[in-house]
Amino acid sequence: MNVDTVAGDTAPSAAVLNARPLRNEESASWELENGLAVITHAKEFSRLEGWVRDRIGGPGELRRPLDRFTTFLWLKCDGAHTVAGLVAALEAEFSEEAAPAAERVQKWLQRMLELGLLRLVSGK
Repeated sequence: MNVDTVAGDTAPSAAVLNARPLRNEESASWELENGLAVITHAKEFSRLEGWVRDRIGGPGELRRPLDRFTTFLWLKCDGAHTVAGLVAALEAEFSEEAAPAAERVQKWLQRMLELGLLRLVSGK
């Protein structure tokens, strides 16, 4: 399941809105630094990047710092909150600062899913 829209509609499907984002802590670790989440995960190297890294070295992990909006969302990705609940919570916490909240949540979730840092579990 991903956060794509339904058949060209601009709104996510009911299944997506009822899904519960869950951090994938098997492939990434995270910590809070100065109140903001920093996610650490393995870097996916292309063949050329891997060859260069083998010869000159470099980290095999990426540190992905989050801003205050995405830290707020990350902390709620515990399997207890639905996608719709994340949108409502972001709007309630940050009001117009986070507008448009639905679009912000959708884009962020899609990126986190692409990176394998989150997964969506079916709502119950």
